[in-house]
Amino acid sequence: MLRLRKIIPVLLAVTMTGCSAVNFGVEGLISAPKLTKQQSEIHEALIQSVGSDITLKYPQNGDNRSAYVIDNIDNEPGDEALVFYEYNGAGKKEGLWVNILDKNEEDEWFSVSEIAGAGSEISKVIISPMGNSNENNVIVVYQNIASSEKSLEIYRYVNGEFKNVGSDNCSILETVDINNDSANELVIVQKKINKKDKTERYEASLLKMENDKLVKKESVNMCENVTSYVNSKVGRLKDNTKAVYIDCLTNNNEIQTEIVLYKNGKLQNPTEEIGYDLMPRPSGYYSVDVDEDGEIEIPSVQAMLGYENAVEQDLEYMTQWYVYDETENFNVKFSGYYNISDGYVMIYPKRWNDQVTVKKDAKSGEIVFYKYEGDINKEMPELMRIAVISSSDMSEYDYNGYQLISLKGQLDYMVKLSASSDEPLILTIDEIKNSFYIVE
Repeated sequence: MLRLRKIIPVLLAVTMTGCSAVNFGVEGLISAPKLTKQQSEIHEALIQSVGSDITLKYPQNGDNRSAYVIDNIDNEPGDEALVFYEYNGAGKKEGLWVNILDKNEEDEWFSVSEIAGAGSEISKVIISPMGNSNENNVIVVYQNIASSEKSLEIYRYVNGEFKNVGSDNCSILETVDINNDSANELVIVQKKINKKDKTERYEASLLKMENDKLVKKESVNMCENVTSYVNSKVGRLKDNTKAVYIDCLTNNNEIQTEIVLYKNGKLQNPTEEIGYDLMPRPSGYYSVDVDEDGEIEIPSVQAMLGYENAVEQDLEYMTQWYVYDETENFNVKFSGYYNISDGYVMIYPKRWNDQVTVKKDAKSGEIVFYKYEGDINKEMPELMRIAVISSSDMSEYDYNGYQLISLKGQLDYMVKLSASSDEPLILTIDEIKNSFYIVE
């Protein structure tokens, strides 16, 4: 009998020869793969310098998610490494620390410098040149648990010295050449307090590096109904205008999206300036480049067929994905079902519009697509079902009529089609693969 199993995160014990005393932390246990040979060499050099009683810390967002960030930081031949950690036990150094390691003439890793971080967690790490210099900067956003604001620190490694060259605070940060001057800038969102009446408001700012100093060039207001910022993505409009899409939490506890771009020689937030309906939706519905074409899609939701009178906890949503264009309009790009917990989007083909709904299989947790016939509580013709499983279980599903449509990491995305041969709403495997996207 087929055993349908829902995948949940499992905390696995991590054991490495020579460094078993190191605590990898919860985030490390979930996301860190087995160390590579290079990472192991870096780790051995680290514990020779600072000892083994440390907990590695992992960036929570961005492209660099490892506690070992390896890149060419000083623009000289060969890579350097950054490692983030905290000390364990009473009487040890407190807080989060960052260590830069380099290679000596014998091609062996050694610790160059250890400096204190500016928070208790790491939100994001970016390695990027800024301004007119080709030298890379280490841009680290630290999270402070007691505050919604984050600490921004910019480091540079030159002539064997690792030093801080800029600091600020922010809620959101992205690195992008937003004004097309062939140099990367920082776009950040900060909370500002009016000195006269003490009122608070957020603004987006453009920061540049000039003569090794971080300089704020210009700012623009963000929407007044925002209480915090939760997500950001860099994308472009159809005319290749670069933009930062910023998801925020409103005072109605809903998500909306603001767009910051550079147009007509200045930084702009058209979503604040022209008062668009910013498509408020439930938490978790963030902007994302669903089809990876460079355009960021903004989700908007409505009740799925049959759920119009459902209570909130029972709702299933149809998601419409909008794009913002150079004519300052939002246009629907496609619609479909978005499974946030399993991280996928199933775009509806045109013949499914106003015809197909979904229900979750209470036993297996699979999402089942049905031909809607007027009552969600009555039996409906099943069209297909999607299962998200561990790769090690794939053969178990394959033998029971499921087919692989996509995969990511250790997860496989499987579909099982209805056996009905005369139902025109049933899709082909190629149609499903062309309509199915894994998103983060």
